[in-house]
Amino acid sequence: MDIPLTMSEPDMIRTQIEVETFNKSLQKNGRSVENTLGKDDFLKLLVIQLKNQDPTSPLDDKEFISQMAQFSSLEQMTQMNTTLSNLIINNKINLSYSLLGKYVEVLDWTTGQVEAGIVSEVSFGQGSPSISFNGLTYSVDDVTKVSIAE
Repeated sequence: MDIPLTMSEPDMIRTQIEVETFNKSLQKNGRSVENTLGKDDFLKLLVIQLKNQDPTSPLDDKEFISQMAQFSSLEQMTQMNTTLSNLIINNKINLSYSLLGKYVEVLDWTTGQVEAGIVSEVSFGQGSPSISFNGLTYSVDDVTKVSIAE
């Protein structure tokens, strides 16, 4: 079955009204309109498509199964992204604890210099762990070298 690549004038107007109504509801709720679609947007589009389909030519079973598979894949990718983000955060926390008592070199982005010292403290704030030495605090992301303290 061929899918038409153009929309009729009434369909175009109806779609434009739906999009504008949806965007206005987002702005009313304090959300901004983005150029990316999320899982909720995908599901809303699927529901609108099912509501507005031509009763004499309903959505083909294969197409519907394909769209549901895409939705399922999108949901799984979203969950995987969340899991990977949590894994990265936990890895940084473990790394910061392992640096306690070690000699580290850190790139100081404000001066462009490499600072060095023995890590005496680990702290957590602003989403990323920080290490402290010589009275200064640096992000664990800025560590360039680690060695055993002498």
